[in-house]
Amino acid sequence: MAKRKTTHIETFAAAYKRLEEVMLANSGENEFEEIFKIILIKLWEGLHNTNNIHTLDKANGLLTIIDANWPGVLIDTKLKILDEQFSVCIDIIKNFSFTEDGYEGIDSIFEYIISREKKGTKGQFFTPRYLVDFCVDILNPKPNESILDPAAGSGSFLYHAYLHGKINGTDLWGFDFDNTAVRIARLLMHVGSVKGAHIHKLNSLLKNDVRVSLFEKGSCEPSTTIEDILRIEKKKDLFDIIITNPPFAGEIIEPDLLKSYNISYGKARIERDVLFVERCISLLKLGGRMAIILPDNIFGSKDNEVLRRWIYDTCRVIGVIGIPRNAFMPHTAIKTSILFLQKREQKRKFSEEVFFGISEQSGKDSRGNLLFKDEKSRTWKNVEHDLDQIASEFKTFLMTEGIRW
Repeated sequence: MAKRKTTHIETFAAAYKRLEEVMLANSGENEFEEIFKIILIKLWEGLHNTNNIHTLDKANGLLTIIDANWPGVLIDTKLKILDEQFSVCIDIIKNFSFTEDGYEGIDSIFEYIISREKKGTKGQFFTPRYLVDFCVDILNPKPNESILDPAAGSGSFLYHAYLHGKINGTDLWGFDFDNTAVRIARLLMHVGSVKGAHIHKLNSLLKNDVRVSLFEKGSCEPSTTIEDILRIEKKKDLFDIIITNPPFAGEIIEPDLLKSYNISYGKARIERDVLFVERCISLLKLGGRMAIILPDNIFGSKDNEVLRRWIYDTCRVIGVIGIPRNAFMPHTAIKTSILFLQKREQKRKFSEEVFFGISEQSGKDSRGNLLFKDEKSRTWKNVEHDLDQIASEFKTFLMTEGIRW
């Protein structure tokens, strides 16, 4: 039987796991940070067509150069491993090319690094590339439009919006509470030559009127808000487009934070993704458009009836696309849908048409392995899914409704 051809990301995943084994067996340091430095060295050499780093001293010298050229990515510029370990690690990845699949391949690798380091904690999961492209394609970002992802992760939504619409880097805004995600999002922007993107570590749900009392005195939790960043960086208006996949898991129980949202006022607790919906809509311009991936209980459960009424009052629901359970495997089998909205400029009409679509091909099997149209071409562009057909029908609906996105 012929050997199955592995994908670029599968090849990287195997190498990454071997690097982890080396670090865990021989180093008392943070294995992720040390592997991340080695990956940066290999990535830099690949982008500059060099292969000169064969010693630990040269590697540390290159890390200093990387830090100067890609600010905000490294915590420190010195590998905390022995020469022998370094040689083994370099040997593991010496034949791997980060640029083999172009920037899409690099993008996927960065997402894998986050998912591997966090292992799906906090409800944060890898967003398949074809789902990212589908959302971006429908929203159709254009030059001079500002784009926000308040749960940016590795920055994939922002980067693909940049590629799709020839967006100015200065119009891209990404926030995330996870420091690793923020660093990798910055790296993606540097590698993709996206100049001036605004990527910051903060809690996107936090508002100015609750930042003092939300955390205990002396807490090291950051209290900077999105509004603070917009003021400091002189952005005077709200966002044209919001595109995001917020964390699915976790409840908010802080009384002051709950009181600052319409949906949760008077409640003792609420799901975090519910607050993300209200937060996103509040940051959207009148007439602005949004795509957000949410668990299906948002759309049907009685507990979220108030949220749905509030959404209908503030936005026109343009479309809802059901996504198969396997889409986020192997991290979770939770059923999700993509909600497409446009913030109202006028009161809602008595009757409004909504596009409903159901994807029946997730691109993955029940174990989370990618499925391909042709096993000889195991690339992201050849994943077996039906989103292109749904996108075509969705665009026809938009034209029929006179919605010019």
